[in-house]
This record gives sequence, C-alpha cells and structure tokens, in this order.
Amino acid sequence: MTTRMPITAGALATVLLTGCGAQSGTTTTAASPATPSAVASAAASSAGPVQVTNCESVYTYTKTPERIVTSSTVATEVVLALGLKERMAGTVAAKDILDAYAADLNGIKVIAESAFPPPSREVVYSANPDMVVSGYPDDYGPKAMGDRAQLQKDGVNTHLLSASCPGHTANVEDTYTDLRDLGKIFNVEAKAEELATALKSEIDAVTPRTPALRVFDYAGGKEKPMMTGSTALYDDLFERAGGKNIFPEVTEFGQVSWEEIVKRDPEVIVVEDQAFEPADASIAWMRSYAPIRNVTAVKNNRFVVIPVNDLQPGLRSGRALKALAEGFAR
Repeated sequence: MTTRMPITAGALATVLLTGCGAQSGTTTTAASPATPSAVASAAASSAGPVQVTNCESVYTYTKTPERIVTSSTVATEVVLALGLKERMAGTVAAKDILDAYAADLNGIKVIAESAFPPPSREVVYSANPDMVVSGYPDDYGPKAMGDRAQLQKDGVNTHLLSASCPGHTANVEDTYTDLRDLGKIFNVEAKAEELATALKSEIDAVTPRTPALRVFDYAGGKEKPMMTGSTALYDDLFERAGGKNIFPEVTEFGQVSWEEIVKRDPEVIVVEDQAFEPADASIAWMRSYAPIRNVTAVKNNRFVVIPVNDLQPGLRSGRALKALAEGFAR
C-alpha cells in the first residue's frame, strides 16, 4: 500500500513516468488527440519510435501522446514542469499543487478533488485521455483504473513514477531517469535534462549528519502506529540526511507496536503531515502518551515535520532532503 501526500518546491525533477503494466515490447498507440501540438507530434513521429523502460517493461511510442491525465499531485507537478500544460486533459488533487505550478492549472479540468481513494477508470476516461501519468501503484488496482494492459488495449497509455514500481527499492536517481524518459516521449529532452540537473544539484548540496541518528517514520495511528515501508523513497532520503530507519525489515506500509518503538528507541521521529492527521496534533498526542515518554526523541522533543507529498517520488525530493537534514542536525 502506498500513502498519498502533499509536497514541497525548489527541486525541479522527479521520477520516471513511463508505462508499466503492459507486456515487454508492446507498441503503444495514443488515442486520437483532441487538442494541440500537431507540429510537435509530427516532429516526434518523424524522428522514429521512442522506447522507454519502466517497471521492467519496455514501451514503444510511435506517436507523442496529446491528452494526458495526471492522477496524483506529484505526477501533475512533473508534467507541468516539463512544459506540457497544453497536453493536459485532466488532473486529480489539484489543491495540493506546489505554488510554482498553481497558475498553470488554470483551465485544466479537475476530474477528482482527492487522490485517495484513487480515481476510477470511468472518472479518468471522462477526460478522454490517451495517457495517464501517476505516482501511485494503487491507481492501477482493481478498485481504481484497473490493469494497465487493459487500459492500453483501450488506447490509453499508462505511466508510473518509477520509484513507485512494485517490488522496487526507491531512490532519488529514479526521478532523474523518469524526467529523461518523459523528455524522450514528449520530445522535450532539453527541458528534462535541465530539471534533472537542477534536482541533482539540490540533492548533492545536502551533507548528511554524522553519526547517523535512529529514525522512526510516523504515518499516523494511535493504538498501533503506522509507518511507510523501507523500500519507499523515505529510506533513501533519511540516509542521505543522516538518519537510519529503525524498522528496516518493514518493507511495505504497515503497523508496528509502541512497545517495539520503545525498545528500538528512536533519536528522532519524522512526522508525516497529512490532511486526515495533522502533524501538530500527532506530536501533541505523542508527547502526552505515557508509554513512550522515555523514548529519546520524545524526551528531547526531536520531531521533524514533513508534508506527506514531499516524501513521495517527484520534484519535491530536494526540499524534503534539506528539511530532513536540518531537522536531524538540531
């Protein structure tokens, strides 16, 4: 299961958004576009087919997609950063967009106000897309858009930010790859390289704290606290900032126990700031919860608050890493 979140600005790059769900070697053909850029499409077609690999599948594009639906905030930011506003037919969860891209959403159809639960196939198809770009694998589950191979048969290409590929251990380099692959697909390679270079500069500018701190990622829950799994982007960001996840064996989003947290004694707690459980309320509750009053992070008031989307694959990784490093250094 993957948590959904808001995010920060500053960095300019993020995860590869190439198709994942169809069979290797499949040729994708975009549905008939009803909007712009015939010239750009013709240019891409004349250059020959474009191939990208995502989630271990190879996708061949014989035509530049022209009606994109983004089914998560982080995916919307990537698409807009690449300068593809004129190709956007619809979006999801627009209210959480970074300020830098808020104006670009004017005139773009919002097909669903929230990214959780994920949009259904019917909702997405209402925008007549020929491509869907998402940051969350559950968007392609049976209760959402469904199998990506079937979507492709319907003439809708699907792309998943590669740090979210099932079975993959995420890292920030995934975003550089995503940008470059999307740049190839949409014939905006120079812009993609610019974004990837800018994000890498932000990431490389952060010096990790030493020695590394023991870190617990708190994703909500009182009776049994929830945390994001160690294969998500969180772990890579924590390590780059100078932290070490105290539950490396928990690979998927799930629950742990307060008793085990006490035993592993985190020196800092990263609190995911989420709409359904604001960070301030979570911190106040943890400070008042007697069973964890002797945990080092609680005794020393070492809480680092990060908007949940900042920890997702996307252009916010530089901002998230800087905030984590500053919080760990206090």
